[in-house]
Amino acid sequence: MSMQQNAEADRLKGEGNALFAKNDFSAAYNKYTQALHHDDKNAILYCNRAACSLGLNSGDLADQATELDPAYAKAWSRLAAARTGLNRPDLAVKAWERAVAALPIENMTAAQQKQKAQYKAELATAKAKLEDLKARPMEPQGAVSMQNGQLPWNRAAAMLPELERTGVWESSEWQRALIAMKEGRPMHTSRGPGYFGRQGVIEGLTNALVADTRVFHISDPNFLEMYNRQMMFEFTQSKAWTDNGSREVITQVPKRLRTEGWDSVRPALSLTVRGWVMRAFMEDNFKNNSVAALDFYTSAVEVLRWGQEAYKDVPFSDKGQIFQPTFIRGVKRLRLEAFMKAYKMNPGPNSKFPLSELLAGADELLAEIGTLPDRPNDECIGFYLSFFPYAVGSAHALRGFYYLHTAINLEKTRGLTEEVGELYGKAASEYKEAALKYPTDDEHHAGFLQCSFDSHYNGGAPARDLLDTLDRLKDSIPPMKRIWEFTANAVAGRDFVLKQALQIRQQLLDKIANGTIQEQDKVYKPGKSPVKT
Repeated sequence: MSMQQNAEADRLKGEGNALFAKNDFSAAYNKYTQALHHDDKNAILYCNRAACSLGLNSGDLADQATELDPAYAKAWSRLAAARTGLNRPDLAVKAWERAVAALPIENMTAAQQKQKAQYKAELATAKAKLEDLKARPMEPQGAVSMQNGQLPWNRAAAMLPELERTGVWESSEWQRALIAMKEGRPMHTSRGPGYFGRQGVIEGLTNALVADTRVFHISDPNFLEMYNRQMMFEFTQSKAWTDNGSREVITQVPKRLRTEGWDSVRPALSLTVRGWVMRAFMEDNFKNNSVAALDFYTSAVEVLRWGQEAYKDVPFSDKGQIFQPTFIRGVKRLRLEAFMKAYKMNPGPNSKFPLSELLAGADELLAEIGTLPDRPNDECIGFYLSFFPYAVGSAHALRGFYYLHTAINLEKTRGLTEEVGELYGKAASEYKEAALKYPTDDEHHAGFLQCSFDSHYNGGAPARDLLDTLDRLKDSIPPMKRIWEFTANAVAGRDFVLKQALQIRQQLLDKIANGTIQEQDKVYKPGKSPVKT
């Protein structure tokens, strides 16, 4: 390496350090990358860039730094922190052990002693997490980990001749995106370290999730690491906004448009919004942090709503497919579902996540869709179902959640009054309407029927009404299990709840048969009784 290259690398490193100190991780990452073009054997540059990647919640794992200098303790610590962020405590333990071993054993400075104490504490935490994981193995919420023959879409495909009359869910976009992502790999070039990958992976993943989150499944233990590398690759290629909020993006888009045009802004804006959607999904399903997920979904919706109005006269070929009404509708649904989960974490009439906002969002979805359009031809049945009937069903389910929890809040202070009972009844009606928007062999059909029954049972309803819902539920379970037997909902206890409901059905039939109750008699959940007026 020439003196000139060395000087340029040092200059860029200094600029990167200054940006890092200001928490401008994206700009600092780029500076360190530029510096590596001049000095690709510098472990410190790799280590510093990995620190930026941690700040961006991306996937640069500092492994190149440890390869160049195995005695570089800080690089091992950064690698360990990254592996912890990827929920790989097994790999984190090994990295923390290497970080501790890389420090001197004797004649240590005060700074090194402090550093070693910190690394040992982190090592102990990682070991404890690993032991806990071994004792209580867990999978991310919403994840499906199973053999190919158990995957719902593969089961449905095997039943294709029988299902031709109703269509079959198309999961190929998710599969294609996963295959493309697996092709990505780090590589060394004449200009320094780089990454070989294909564009469009994040688009494929988000399109699939926005259509139906149940398509998400983990088929590779290195999924998160591959995804983080892919995200950084596509963000760099598109010059997307990595650490900006929605307000700042809205301010900067018109400025970039004036200087660079839609060919530059379109991919950057698309990946920015899709990045928020993916980050929200990861927060919600991997970290069980619905509040953080809600923030990212909200940012995405704010930019989409703004762009939809500000550039309503611009063709989609210029502004991008993220402004299609169906895509926006899908992101709104995801946001409302995260809002619902956030409410569950902070329930009650004084919740930070008011039920009224959930109701308003559900009503907005229904108003946007209006009357359901006629069913299209078979080749786009999956798209039609996801963004029209299923979206309507989701909106009714959200309305059901609103009435159910409004009733629960009122019952705590007033008891089971007539008003509370009516609210439970409204919840039951909304959940049943939601169920009818899904085919009888879809797990949501059975799930929302269960919610409908439970709402009626809590508020009190005539035995015939309860039995009508329970009869529908009983008939839907066998076809549902032919496709959806092995899912995250099944693992979470779905079948146990359904079994209990069917036991109650049999009890009601027995009581009607022996004359204990009449079909028109109101039946209440055990322990509940109406307030006498």
